[in-house]
Amino acid sequence: MTRREIREEIFKLLFEHELIDNNIEKRINDVINEENLKKNDEIEFLRNYVTEIIENENILIEKIKNILDGWTYERLGTIEKVLLKISFYEITIKDVGYEIAINEVLEIAKKYSYNDTKEFLNGILAKLVKNIKEEKHK
Repeated sequence: MTRREIREEIFKLLFEHELIDNNIEKRINDVINEENLKKNDEIEFLRNYVTEIIENENILIEKIKNILDGWTYERLGTIEKVLLKISFYEITIKDVGYEIAINEVLEIAKKYSYNDTKEFLNGILAKLVKNIKEEKHK
């Protein structure tokens, strides 16, 4: 599986977890079996992302709330919440390149959400990147 395909599975797992507080470890194992993941790096990528995003959920939500302008976190749709958590995790915790993290999440948004979601997410993520760059130059 490509990293993008794995990120899509991560999105699905986190979306499901957001809606129903399920046994995430069991669901991760289900996906590993269903998708026939064999490579250790693929399994590790999937497992680590899902568990670390859930473990850091409160931190990620606070970071998202600090960036939202004119919106409350609670007002966001489930798709937007999950996609923002993934991208904020990648950018602020995993230190994945901005372009990669933003591109990956926007590709998932194209597939699973409305057209305006992509622009909305892009605006929030652009603000996050701008804030990070400003912090580095202080």
